[in-house]
Amino acid sequence: MREALELAREAAAEGEVPVGAVIVYQDRVIARGRNRREVGKNALCHAELEAIDGACRA
Repeated sequence: MREALELAREAAAEGEVPVGAVIVYQDRVIARGRNRREVGKNALCHAELEAIDGACRA
């Protein structure tokens, strides 16, 4: 949870909606993401989608 909150703070610092997401598997963080919708000018750059994408690549 601490890591998700830190990711949310990073997003907020860039003018994004402050959301962070972390995916944990077997007590290990396998993926993380934060909102980048405004910075990336992409409606799909939500924290949870970035985290899911990262988990699929792990």
